[in-house]
Amino acid sequence: MKLPSSFFAFPSPDNPAACQALRRDACRMLRRVAGDMALRPRDYTIREHRQRRRDVKVFALQTDWLLVEIQQAPGVDGIRMSYRTCRGRGDLTGGRDNAVNMQSLGTDRGYADLLSTFRVVARRRS
Repeated sequence: MKLPSSFFAFPSPDNPAACQALRRDACRMLRRVAGDMALRPRDYTIREHRQRRRDVKVFALQTDWLLVEIQQAPGVDGIRMSYRTCRGRGDLTGGRDNAVNMQSLGTDRGYADLLSTFRVVARRRS
């Protein structure tokens, strides 16, 4: 999987075009993950919010059993990606965060391994 260049750049809050590109690329990647897992549009929600305490932008793919987050913090180059289990879309705490290595995600093998991990979690939760 080729990762977009906006994932490795530091977008300035004063540059709305860079922030919009990051938003577009993060939502596109989350939709691709949902599609590769064969989820129907009604089975997942993609949302964006901001963690006020840490001033972090969060893009999230939420299903009834899994929460995948892409986070971008100011002053940090690149993004962080993590996932955790949950019980329903209202459960925002769920299990512990599991970090995803972005360099390995850039390879076909790393992306396939991540999807197989998500499928294992799905079988346990369905």
